[in-house]
Amino acid sequence: MLLSLMAGLALMLSLASPAQAEQFEQVGDYQIHYNAFTTGFLQPEVAQSYGIVRSRYQAMINISVLKKQADGSYKPVEALVTGDVANLAGQSVNLAFRTIREPNAIYQITSFRFTEDEPTRFRLKVRFDPNIEPYDLSFIRRFYGE
Repeated sequence: MLLSLMAGLALMLSLASPAQAEQFEQVGDYQIHYNAFTTGFLQPEVAQSYGIVRSRYQAMINISVLKKQADGSYKPVEALVTGDVANLAGQSVNLAFRTIREPNAIYQITSFRFTEDEPTRFRLKVRFDPNIEPYDLSFIRRFYGE
């Protein structure tokens, strides 16, 4: 089942523009990878398996955190993600992330409704190390019901 979700997410990354597919923030030895896309692109069985509403006006965020290892490779680590999504008028909705685990990956995902072609502002806090303050991750996206 997780492989189906990852296949769906991999498909989304292949459909996204290269700039969106490669978005990440480097924070010391950590990389925070993130992507936001409409759920209408997910395969119906993948969306149903994970309780994701598949819709032209529903989008989701996928976040993963990797930590650099001594050999230079990166390994997925647990992270706690909180935050909200807002329009430019300031109306916001808190996001409820949940964790997806598989043998070589850990993802934080959530979904939300959007208004087509309206700039959508994300304000997230990503805690990947309990000994340091959460990292503030902010970005703006426009979504289109395709």
